[in-house]
Amino acid sequence: MYEYEHIMTFDQPMMMGSSSTSASASGSGSGSGSVKKKKSIKSDDALSLRGPMEVDGSVKSMASVSFAGDFAVRERIEAYGNLEVDGNLSCGGKVKSMGNVKVKGGVVCMDKVKIFGKLKINGTMEVHGDLEVWGALTINGYLTLTAYASLTTVGDQSWYEVEEGETVHGAKLIQRNYMG
Repeated sequence: MYEYEHIMTFDQPMMMGSSSTSASASGSGSGSGSVKKKKSIKSDDALSLRGPMEVDGSVKSMASVSFAGDFAVRERIEAYGNLEVDGNLSCGGKVKSMGNVKVKGGVVCMDKVKIFGKLKINGTMEVHGDLEVWGALTINGYLTLTAYASLTTVGDQSWYEVEEGETVHGAKLIQRNYMG
């Protein structure tokens, strides 16, 4: 669908952001303080991304991903390690993390979120699909967790606590794994 479809791949750990590298993908002006634009970002190593940045495609790392600043990702985010957000992140697709997820700031996810580790939120998180957490879910501070579908925690070590408020429009499920 995009005439300029291109996926960035990296063999070394990558750090993108406030450096002077040009990151404009659509040819629009590259004035100082402008939002960087990327098609898709893919790496076999850890990604450390600095915003503001718009990604037309997806972000995928076979290791961890950290977002610092403001980000808009049109498609999915996949991290086969930990996922950290320090700022604001908007994701139009699914989010999957094989490790732990830490949120400092605000995250809006328009689809399903699946986390195989722990989820710790210091800020806000809005999920318009299912939220599935296999580890502990901890929410600190003044926030509202909004899950427009179901909230699921899985496993004997899985639990969550809320200090202020939560809104879950679907079912809240805690699944225990009994070996017997």
